[in-house]
Amino acid sequence: MNSRLQESCVCRLVTWGLAVCCSLTVAGNSRQCFAEDVVQKFLNEGMTRKMGGYRPVRAVMDEDASIVKVAPDGLVSPAYGKITIGKKVFVFIIDTPEDGPSRFWVDTNADGDLTNDPATEWEPQAQGELTMYRGTARVDLGEGRLGALGVYRFDPKDPRRAQLSNTLLYYEDFGFEYEFKLDGEAFSTFYPGTPRTGDRLSIDRDKNGVSSPFYERIVLGEPFNFTGTTMVLDVRDGAMILEKAADAIPVMPLPPDLRIGKNVLEFNAKTMDGSSVEFPKSYSGKLVMLDFWATWCGPCIAEIPNMKKAYEDWHSEGFEILGVSFDDNGQEDKVKQFLEDRELPWEQIYEGKGWETSLGRQFDVGGIPFVLLVDGDTGRILGTARELRGEKLSEFIGEKLKEKKGE
Repeated sequence: MNSRLQESCVCRLVTWGLAVCCSLTVAGNSRQCFAEDVVQKFLNEGMTRKMGGYRPVRAVMDEDASIVKVAPDGLVSPAYGKITIGKKVFVFIIDTPEDGPSRFWVDTNADGDLTNDPATEWEPQAQGELTMYRGTARVDLGEGRLGALGVYRFDPKDPRRAQLSNTLLYYEDFGFEYEFKLDGEAFSTFYPGTPRTGDRLSIDRDKNGVSSPFYERIVLGEPFNFTGTTMVLDVRDGAMILEKAADAIPVMPLPPDLRIGKNVLEFNAKTMDGSSVEFPKSYSGKLVMLDFWATWCGPCIAEIPNMKKAYEDWHSEGFEILGVSFDDNGQEDKVKQFLEDRELPWEQIYEGKGWETSLGRQFDVGGIPFVLLVDGDTGRILGTARELRGEKLSEFIGEKLKEKKGE
């Protein structure tokens, strides 16, 4: 049995050639194929590095030995499970003797014989008195393609991860790169694993190397408009197909440019105490840190001591904080109690919409904490997460206040 398991260092919104030209009808909707082809290139490994992370899948070792036709010699305490990649299933064995190192095999060619496959990498990593194992395996995807999988297992004796004691975690390190044109403009993207209709795909529209969760992602099989013509990217027989959509939709705006030196987005809002905020004009003569956070976000909570110190050090000199809560509907009392318990005096905006918070979408927030330091007079962005997280926050605020005062 498999299920998705996400790991992250910040709290994130969870959302990712051959070519054929044709006319077809899908679910009664006619589509006209676009003149430009999609060039597809298979990458057998390295996709995790390109993506900057991975989403592991759990494979529970709850099978019996009958799923294996030929097993390796010398098994002592084997456990059996299945890795599923698309429609293909690959059996694996983990042998964990009491007095020796763990060993790992994958049925790369899916023939039931685990003695005729490429060797796997499976190395111990000490974690105090515990040992986890991490490595690489390969699976035959057909058409001469061997795809790499990252695999790991926590120590089954780890009390913090008791629910994973009988589980292998794996992720697809292979994938595809794609090149295509939209209204004559060249674009490229990549996808880990094997794409399917309904999957999300990121396309770097502004070529800045950063993926926007709201303005640069499409759903395979659904219309999108980045350049003026409404198109559909979809998968047919393992190939990515680019088609012109039957019905036009408006051009999607480009992601906001929230780099240092750029002007911040303006907005009007009500705070939790009923006050009106006209951002950033309400902070004329001051510096204000806009902080997107939530009571359930561990990394956000971890930053609170740094924020409180900066506020105490510099509030009297013109430093403000404006919080934007990503808590869900019906959590207003919880947020207020949280603020009271931790003695957080700065203003807060709460919409009760979670990840659908309107300001979050306006600012293209796909992970929290998300912070910006803004000059209330000019609206210019002076700092982002790189400068505004950690123990040096107060020092940075002090420097920017001195610059503002011309000292």
